[in-house]
Amino acid sequence: MKILFWNTNRNSAINPYVASIVCDYNIDILVIAEYGADKNELCDMFKNNKQYLTECNTLGCDRIEAWSSYVNVKPGIQERYYSIQVIQEEFILCCVHMFTDLHGDRSDERLAIIQKIMYDIQKIEKEIQSQRTIIIGDINEMPYGKGCLNANGFHGLPALTISDRPTRTVNEMEYRKFYNPMWNLPGDFSYPPGTYYVNQSKLHSPMWYMLDQVIMSQDILPLFKKECLKIITSCSYADLMDESQHPNKKNQRSFSDNV
Repeated sequence: MKILFWNTNRNSAINPYVASIVCDYNIDILVIAEYGADKNELCDMFKNNKQYLTECNTLGCDRIEAWSSYVNVKPGIQERYYSIQVIQEEFILCCVHMFTDLHGDRSDERLAIIQKIMYDIQKIEKEIQSQRTIIIGDINEMPYGKGCLNANGFHGLPALTISDRPTRTVNEMEYRKFYNPMWNLPGDFSYPPGTYYVNQSKLHSPMWYMLDQVIMSQDILPLFKKECLKIITSCSYADLMDESQHPNKKNQRSFSDNV
């Protein structure tokens, strides 16, 4: 299962880039936040590339659009900031697009929504008798943020194996562990150093931010290929970086997770 997530920043000319990446990487599931282009045009491009992705039902979540090559995809719970899809009655894919801290710290508000997300995920896991869960999207928070890392949030740890104890106890409460491989990508050991770049006039700024996350349950680990986790910087249609090796302003973010 190959999954592509991209916040396309309401770019009306983004379709050729999306179709190119889907074709180049043989994407099975496409998830887009802030999609502002022509869906019919994109579907025609898929067909021309012999990529037969059909639109998923995200009615109730206007911040997320999704397409899948799998026939058996059923909509789970749809809320303002997230869309849950059940794939082949076995996999739970939660697609997320949260608000930013552009106008002040909103980490507490994000954490409250993430707690609701985790409750809804657990509800669906019980219904389908499966804990094969993937959470993907623009969380607008670094991996160490409250919502991403807190035990009462996504609990996305930087290291987790299939043999590790599945939970940990905090103040006599048991919390299930999840794995967030995006911890491994910030910095210049591999390029690019993040999924979002901004040069602000601030004393404290990393300039590169890892705001897009892939967080998975322990049951997904045997299927996850670490070497396939990529921040996509180019496709056959065009380069997604500018001359300074920063994200092209026409294509603000590109991020792909292949599982």
